Amino acid sequence: MDPVLSSVAITQQHAYLVYDTLFSLDEKLQPQPQMVGKVEKSDGGRVYVMTLRPGLKFHDGSPVRSADVVASINRWATRDTVGRKLVELGMKVSAVDDQSFRVEMKQDTPLLLDGFAKPTSSALFIMREKEALTDSSKPVAEIVGSGPFRMVEYKPGARIVYERNPDYVPRQEPASYFAGGKVAKVDRVEWVIMPDAATAVSALQTGEIDIYESPPLDLVPVLETNKSVEIRLPGGQGQVGLLRPNFKQPPFDKVEARRGLALLMDQADAMSVVAGAEPKFWSKCYSFLGCGGVSEDQSGMDWMQKPDIAEAKKLFKQAGYDGKSIVVIAPGDNEVIKNFGMIAAERLKEAGLNVDLQLSDFALMIARRGNQGPTDKGGWNLFPMWSFGFETDNPISHPQLNLVCSNAAYAGWACSPEIEQLKSAWALETDPVKRKEIIHKIQLASAELLPFVPLGRFYSPMAFRRNVTDVLKTPLPVFWNLEKK
Repeated sequence: MDPVLSSVAITQQHAYLVYDTLFSLDEKLQPQPQMVGKVEKSDGGRVYVMTLRPGLKFHDGSPVRSADVVASINRWATRDTVGRKLVELGMKVSAVDDQSFRVEMKQDTPLLLDGFAKPTSSALFIMREKEALTDSSKPVAEIVGSGPFRMVEYKPGARIVYERNPDYVPRQEPASYFAGGKVAKVDRVEWVIMPDAATAVSALQTGEIDIYESPPLDLVPVLETNKSVEIRLPGGQGQVGLLRPNFKQPPFDKVEARRGLALLMDQADAMSVVAGAEPKFWSKCYSFLGCGGVSEDQSGMDWMQKPDIAEAKKLFKQAGYDGKSIVVIAPGDNEVIKNFGMIAAERLKEAGLNVDLQLSDFALMIARRGNQGPTDKGGWNLFPMWSFGFETDNPISHPQLNLVCSNAAYAGWACSPEIEQLKSAWALETDPVKRKEIIHKIQLASAELLPFVPLGRFYSPMAFRRNVTDVLKTPLPVFWNLEKK
């Protein structure tokens, strides 16, 4: 439930109901003020003074103050990749008075507002000072925000219930992507937990539920025949599938093994399993910074576009692979990620490697991936995952390109001082041409390091009943603006 501790999409989606953000991205992916009403910039862009909109209240009735904002920014910045980079670049935050706060940087950087406005993984949600002072390694004790909805019930395995926040004051602008007026037009939102896809599809068709966030593609044709149901692709640049090897444990501590893994994977096969045989909902993508955005660059990856089992076997041998079991962890209750894991396990077996695919529920897999120990101590060698395309388009917010050489790195603990230095240079560069040159260098360095193996870009369609209107086209569902007739 704590969006600072967990960057997974479902936690961020929950947070958008309960909390609010200082800035948000509009449909042109430009940062726009959200909780902030006024911004004053000075000292060559190095200093910002931001003033909150009037009337903002937490769900307990207390006003939102600058002290809450400062504490929330500081807690977020201890864990989030962009937040840590901003601190590295000299960010200091302080309260001016109850309504205004000051942000200082060593020099002007577009990363500040981009970071404050980024939608996910992890977005900067504002909490009460009481919760925001909680150590960032521990979850907050209460879920109290100032967002358009309040969480009122949680029954694990059954449902989560939210009710409209009557005290929420939306902005006056029309809703645009994650920005603009967050007008709650429904009184109650229930997340009904249905692990069985066929049951969920039936519930949508009968009207027991109104929205099915991500139905399996093999059941989409069933829903398409129902005139009461609309199928729609989410907004943004889609999702990027990937395999994340463990750099701390053999065999993937050696680049030869990582290259061998890459040569075993055929993106068309991986994508067809999760998005259909026809490339209607997917495309190949060998850019480490996503595809379809300003940072797309597929240089240095020609070798991976032709799978080669024989060469992969040689590379694993060069890496010193000794026949020990390669542990692949994957969630049994998430079809897309599970399928990526099953394909990887099958390809490794075809190459003659000893593979142990271990399925658990998603929450347990996320917890386990933090284990840096050997496999006989609960560790792992490989896990599948996906990220939103817009997250990977930005090298700072890109989760899998968090390559700091410490335990603060993304699970898998890839390490590259070179790429981290390039990321810092990109963050401070304002010239678009020079930024593109830095992106090219990051791509080439990533092609050598292989922090992850890209599996392609895909779209997961959403299904909803046609009496639900004005659903915003965001990468993950939000529940303001929409209406139910």
